[in-house]
Amino acid sequence: MRLLLTVLAFVLLSLIGAKLGFRSRRASLGFRLFLSSGSHFVLIGFLLGPRVAGLVTPSVTEALAPFVALGLGWIGMLFGLQFDRNDLGSFRRSEHAVVVLQALLTWALVTGGLVGLLLLSGTDDAGSLAAASAAGAASCASSPTGTAVVFGSARVSGPLSRLASLTTSLDGAIAIALLAGVYAIAHPGVAAPLLDIGPLRWIVAPILIALLFGWTFLSLSREKPPAEEFVLFLLALALILAGTSLSLASSALFASWLTGVFIANLSPLRKRVYAALSTWEKPVHVLFLLVAGALLGLDSWHVVPLIIAYLVLRTAGKLLGGALARPLLGPRAGAGLFGATLLSQGGVSIAIAMSALLVLGSEFPGSPAVSVLFDAVILGIIVFEVAGPPIMRRTLDRAGEIRDRENGPRRGTS
Repeated sequence: MRLLLTVLAFVLLSLIGAKLGFRSRRASLGFRLFLSSGSHFVLIGFLLGPRVAGLVTPSVTEALAPFVALGLGWIGMLFGLQFDRNDLGSFRRSEHAVVVLQALLTWALVTGGLVGLLLLSGTDDAGSLAAASAAGAASCASSPTGTAVVFGSARVSGPLSRLASLTTSLDGAIAIALLAGVYAIAHPGVAAPLLDIGPLRWIVAPILIALLFGWTFLSLSREKPPAEEFVLFLLALALILAGTSLSLASSALFASWLTGVFIANLSPLRKRVYAALSTWEKPVHVLFLLVAGALLGLDSWHVVPLIIAYLVLRTAGKLLGGALARPLLGPRAGAGLFGATLLSQGGVSIAIAMSALLVLGSEFPGSPAVSVLFDAVILGIIVFEVAGPPIMRRTLDRAGEIRDRENGPRRGTS
């Protein structure tokens, strides 16, 4: 009975939190993103979890696994729907190249640094090294929510802000693809008599799952069901899609993102799908974040150096990666600090950390660093959510692309 009541309480709290927990008009810029992204629910989940109040026991967190799957499926599909080929075609190939290269550079730097720390501490098991690579994947993703908060606080226009908008919207896809690659490499060898293609089967599996569920959506949505039935259909699709991927120990985020891309480019109902997913995004997101907070351990001092390393390495990776945009931006003020506009993080990064905890924790149950790195990444994401938007605004202001709504352009004020 307690298990059922706790699960129902989490669902009720997510519905209430979706209505009340994102109001932040009078808050500072960084704190506004912190509230608008819902990361304070991670802290609430931690307070309710086994490490503090004890209201959410390990058995309850296991019972909430379907909601984690729903969150992964929902976030992945919603993110994938943004990848319409017509919209992407409005940007130059060189701009897309900057998006990809800065993400890969950040992943390499963060992964290399974390792996080095683990090896120095004597931790060299496969699960810990895979968790470090997954943390590197989470570091790639910037937050489009952070960009929206900055752009909503003033009139913003110019090549720097245009490229920042593109990058923060797309580099999460690189992170999701890298996570799928980590799973493929990290999986132990398994006999596959029907399809023996080595680690590639862990990449092929989510692609096939995405094609199956994308085709299922196209087939079952031809008659344009009523709004209520449509939302239930999307809920079932996201849950079964992510659940199937998790049961195969493959990337639920990768499969659901590909399904979203499939729908965005082939379905005439893509706008309706995006509207329905956006309408119910906050309750699903809040529930997902509450569970993420409940899973935080914070039971080892090793999390402190790992948090510091994550913050320093990710900042260095984004700044170095942003330097690749210099030829596109020209000799303008602030062009060399383009990477500073990419520091904010959000839901995609949290989803990557959650997925890694579930998959790698299941594949390598005795690995000492999987849960510690999860804690470090989640707390690092929260720090970047608060610090990222003010840094982005100062960088755009220095480049002369911030215009107050009343007073016009501002230059040289930061």
